[in-house]
Amino acid sequence: MSGAVPSGARGEELALAHLLRRGYTLIERNYRTRRGEIDLIMMDGEDLVFVEVKLRRSAGFGEPVEAVTPAKQRRLRLAAGRYLAERAPAHGGVRFDVVGVLAPAGGKPRITHVRQAFF
Repeated sequence: MSGAVPSGARGEELALAHLLRRGYTLIERNYRTRRGEIDLIMMDGEDLVFVEVKLRRSAGFGEPVEAVTPAKQRRLRLAAGRYLAERAPAHGGVRFDVVGVLAPAGGKPRITHVRQAFF
C-alpha cells in the first residue's frame, strides 16, 4: 500500500490553503448527510460559505468547476439546509462557492475559485 494522498483529499488541501490565504476561516470539513457531502464549510467575514471542491488531472473533459452539475448543486443545497438546521451557526449571509483544481501530473496546480457559484 502506498502512502499517496487520494486525489480528492489533495484537491481539498489545495483549495483549503487557497481559501485560508484569502482570509477565510475553516469551520468544518467533509460534512456528510444522507443527502450528500459538503467538502468545506468556511466563514468569509460574516458569510457562511459552503464550498464544493473539484479536482481534475486535465481539462480534456472541461474545467473542474464545470463538473458541478445542477443535480450536484441540488444535493449541496439539501446538505447545506440540513447543516443549518442541525448546527444553527451564527452568520450573516450564506453562499455556495466552487473551487476547481486542475492538477496535471508533474505540473503546477491551477486553482479557480468561483464565489457565489449558484444559489
